[in-house]
Amino acid sequence: MRARFFPALLATALLAGCNSSSDHLTLINGGNTSIEDGAIRVEGSQIVLHPEHGASATIGSSGDFAVDGRPVEITPAQRALLLQYYAGAAAVREHGVATGKAGAAIAGEALKGVASSIAGGEGKSPEDRVNAQADKVKQAALKICDDLEQIRDAQDQLATQLDAFKPYGQLITADSVSECRKGNSD
Repeated sequence: MRARFFPALLATALLAGCNSSSDHLTLINGGNTSIEDGAIRVEGSQIVLHPEHGASATIGSSGDFAVDGRPVEITPAQRALLLQYYAGAAAVREHGVATGKAGAAIAGEALKGVASSIAGGEGKSPEDRVNAQADKVKQAALKICDDLEQIRDAQDQLATQLDAFKPYGQLITADSVSECRKGNSD
């Protein structure tokens, strides 16, 4: 049981670090993904938006939009933007899982390197093996930044085109995206 717990714990720690600023946290726990400290949540087949003040809203996998449980009438163009938003949030989950797996691989490479060193093995140094895996984590984490940018692009357009979306127009900020990229370019 403990062997299964460690990779999950490591993955959670790495995913929390994807947006390492305390104001911009992304976590994956079971079937749910929390973006921006829970302002955006991927819950099953819907995205739930939680503004700081106001009612929650949902975006369904078909681009339906509801505020406080009440459906909002939308145009085909608005539906396309809602689908873009949905796809970006769902991709955060997918890329977060990939980042976690890449992070768990770092631990595996470190253990392999230690075992190889003890046994007097040749080949890549443990540090080189870990650095190669760390680069994979960085590349996977940068995909999350791209996803945040996709969400923000859709969000900005929706906030100007759909009055009911205005309260959710600042959940992802330009700072969210730039801090993500800055945190993953070091």
